Amino acid sequence: MKNLDDDERSRIAMLRYEVIAPLLNRPLPRGAQNNLIEDLTSQMHLDAKNCLVHLGKRTIERYLSQYKKFGLNGLKPKVRKEQGSLKAFPSEALTEAVKLRLDQPALSADSLIDILRSQAIPGAELMCVSTLNRHFRRLGKDRPALKRIIKKRYRLLSVEGAHVLWICDVWDGPYLFDEVKDKNRRLRLVAILDSFTRMIVHAEFYFNESRPCLEDTLLKGILKYGVCERYYVDNAKVFRSDHLKRIAAELGFMVQHTRVREPQGRGKLERWFRTVAEKFEPLLKTQINSKKVTTLAEVNHYLAAWIETRYHARRHSTLKMSPRESLEQAKLSGLLNSRRLDSQTIQEAFLWREKRHVSSLAAVKIYGNLYEVDEALMGKTVELRFNPYDLKQILVYYEGIFRCEARPYQMRNFTDKRVSERQTESQISLDDVMKSILEEHKGAVLERPYLSFAKALGVKPNV
Repeated sequence: MKNLDDDERSRIAMLRYEVIAPLLNRPLPRGAQNNLIEDLTSQMHLDAKNCLVHLGKRTIERYLSQYKKFGLNGLKPKVRKEQGSLKAFPSEALTEAVKLRLDQPALSADSLIDILRSQAIPGAELMCVSTLNRHFRRLGKDRPALKRIIKKRYRLLSVEGAHVLWICDVWDGPYLFDEVKDKNRRLRLVAILDSFTRMIVHAEFYFNESRPCLEDTLLKGILKYGVCERYYVDNAKVFRSDHLKRIAAELGFMVQHTRVREPQGRGKLERWFRTVAEKFEPLLKTQINSKKVTTLAEVNHYLAAWIETRYHARRHSTLKMSPRESLEQAKLSGLLNSRRLDSQTIQEAFLWREKRHVSSLAAVKIYGNLYEVDEALMGKTVELRFNPYDLKQILVYYEGIFRCEARPYQMRNFTDKRVSERQTESQISLDDVMKSILEEHKGAVLERPYLSFAKALGVKPNV
């Protein structure tokens, strides 16, 4: 029989008491008790496994006698003196098995027995899987119990001030039909939360969780609230790009990564994702199923409305106020720590950059496209800065100085394939900063002649 803990034994005692309750606390005439017991034997009663059974007359009389002698404790199932003791094999063999379980918790009991037998541990040949697992459970060394053991103490992350620490992560949302791909695709929610105020700096759905989507969310958050002090993200590859490191260096904030297999640091954002799953996702699914929301832009418009009217406006259980009120209080208390930069500086930091070698024909090639550049740059390695939405316009820098605008010669790809699903406003903002940079350098850089190999070969450029 399975070993019963005290709570289970108390529960069984209460079931037995309910059986004999009609026989207690009232005087009964001669022979009446016997008649009542016979009536009880004809009825169905719950047993220890919550099954309906008939109880015999002798069993009910035993329950009654034990209760009168010892009270409710007399109705508890008896515990054998030898219960839990080790009889099947020597205790030394169990000690060695426990050591192996703690060293290699992933191994099953069957594998542990094989190892003990191969090591010629005395008593290992007497072991069986069910008995070993029973003793593991008794000692709290079974695999489910070991998983519940807290191996490290975590302290609540304390942040003094709004926009000191931003937490970013990705959540898997519902499915939406994508007209471009002509199929249902899972939505990915990229969100940034301010740790102090619990404000959602920016959150947006995409059809993937690629690097451009993460950069897009960060760009919009910085444009709205300024630059934070620390940006806390996952340890995944998309969060460790050189581009993100350069953005952080140019704008002046620090990127911190979660330790491997320790997601507890992002707990505040994970808790918000649970709120999204419980309160927003059912509403969104209803809108999608009823065809009221059919595009990615409409999904994000619906999300933004929910965040502003519901989440930001409602009382937070930890803050004891709404996130919006928390932000206002931080402003009044002088705890607003974000830094405002002009939009051009911010957007210029988000321009994509690639290093390329200029050929002897004063040409560079990127993403399958060919461009002509200043012939003075032949043989040099230059930096190309560009808006990935519009590859027709590329700025050429050498040693950090703007030199010229590359001229398209052969165009096969007009956008980078990784950014085709980002929102239109990102494309417009990066286009604007490209034009602003060209205006700023107009007249400051001398006109340099190009070595046009297109003319030399008599080929018309494919623009």
